[in-house]
Amino acid sequence: MFEIDASVLTHMGKVRTNNEDSVTFVRPNAAEARKSHGVLAVVADGMGGHEAGELASKLAAEGIARGYYRSCATPPEALADAFREANREIFETSAKDPGLKGMGTTCVAAAILDDLAWWAWVGDSRLYLLRRGRIYRMSEDHTVVHEMVRRGLLTAEEAHCHPERSALARAMGTRESIELAVGAQPIHLADGDRLLLCSDGLHDLLTDEEIAEYAGETLVAASAERLLLLALERGGFDNISIVLLEAKLESEVVKKPASITREHVCE
Repeated sequence: MFEIDASVLTHMGKVRTNNEDSVTFVRPNAAEARKSHGVLAVVADGMGGHEAGELASKLAAEGIARGYYRSCATPPEALADAFREANREIFETSAKDPGLKGMGTTCVAAAILDDLAWWAWVGDSRLYLLRRGRIYRMSEDHTVVHEMVRRGLLTAEEAHCHPERSALARAMGTRESIELAVGAQPIHLADGDRLLLCSDGLHDLLTDEEIAEYAGETLVAASAERLLLLALERGGFDNISIVLLEAKLESEVVKKPASITREHVCE
């Protein structure tokens, strides 16, 4: 059995005047919930400006966590249903208030039960798997520019510098129904594997190779902090959110407090 070590960080960045990201990590206190659903991590990056973006990402993070743990379905089905429920809540909330019109959010979530990890996402918040010094991008950005790359209209290098690289092709809450992406098969975790969920405020400023280097060094909390500091050193042009998880065999886990780790625990 694996124990999950987690570090959860979010930062306004150096340019923005508010933080439209929401992050959460849920490790249920109830043994029954842990046995049936495991742990859940969510990163959401809101859009719509100030209060609208903040509200959209908060509704996504909280709604997905609530929906996932209430569901009696299998973990991948529960995760997908939770995304759909949260999407409807964001859309309906926006429709009731003209000041919130057009609000939405990207979102990536990962649920870990025993040695399996399931994930789902919408937009350009990402999930990476780090294993034995190598990095694997498990999500595919839902952006206009990435679609151009997929069709052969741009190279990956051209896309990275494209002025419209952040223009989203999909987002939560902007439509009544959601075009959701779900990992086709679960990740079979091995001892020492790490999962990184992050907003584009991180991955826009670091290459995948740099993420692999810094997300895999030392303890989870120190690795997450180093990623954040590096993004800030490079300008911190956007909000930056990170959830870094490590799967460790229970016998190898050493409980150490880390002041930079913030966990949201449900009953």
